[in-house]
Amino acid sequence: MTASLIPFSLRFTVCLAFAAILCAETPRPTPQQPLPNPAELLQRALANQKKVAAERERYECRVTDDATETDSKGNIKRQTIEVNDQFYVNGIAIQRTLSKNGKTLTPDQARKEDDRVMKETLKYSNPSNATKETDKQDQQVEDLLSAMMLTNGHRELVNGRSVLFFDIVPNPHFQARNLNQRFAQVIQGTISVDEETGELIDLNIRSVRDLKIGGGLLANLHKGFWLHVHNQRQPDGVWLTDLAEGSGDARAMLFVHPYFRFKETTDNCHLYTATATQVGAAKPVK
Repeated sequence: MTASLIPFSLRFTVCLAFAAILCAETPRPTPQQPLPNPAELLQRALANQKKVAAERERYECRVTDDATETDSKGNIKRQTIEVNDQFYVNGIAIQRTLSKNGKTLTPDQARKEDDRVMKETLKYSNPSNATKETDKQDQQVEDLLSAMMLTNGHRELVNGRSVLFFDIVPNPHFQARNLNQRFAQVIQGTISVDEETGELIDLNIRSVRDLKIGGGLLANLHKGFWLHVHNQRQPDGVWLTDLAEGSGDARAMLFVHPYFRFKETTDNCHLYTATATQVGAAKPVK
């Protein structure tokens, strides 16, 4: 299990899960109002995902991924830095690699990358395919949240906005049925959420026990895996992830035992609007 295997799939699922905890717009609360019920807000959050996806689809951002594999003493064994353009198609994030380790892609690499991006774009331009993927992500969200609890909640006013703060702990009465739920049962941490929009502001979690896959024969994610995600509110009210980072110790298939860390930063986001008007009669072309 290398550094590149952990970051994207795992952090995307976890980030999506916590971003969806509270996602429906609610009136500005008063200090006397009780805190929202996370279970009820989750259902509103999932129902609001289509609206959020449509808003994000207007954005294109620059994403820099820095994945590093080290030895047990922290010495770098391998490092990969990729710069990507990221955009959304029917709510699905698609990235196109621009450079690796400071070198732009060769013409052959660029052509293959363009082909891959075009295939993904065409695939998710079909609403049916996009819906299947978002349904899968929603199920992963529910799996994660069903296996954990939010405790010690309180409300604070931060920069004029009401923010909810919670501790994250495993649900002691839940029996995990899949890998996502098993992962949720070995983590603890904190989360802060913008109450008006329900969007994740900051997530900081760490595994407190080893997570064994296939009884430890296939892979282990060792105690101490750390993940931090931060979202930033854009001027038009859309929230986008601007930082995702983490580190850990993992082993796969009895042989590979890397220590890894990763950092993904998102910036240079551009907001696009497009309209089209047909002028005159359409003419067929070959």
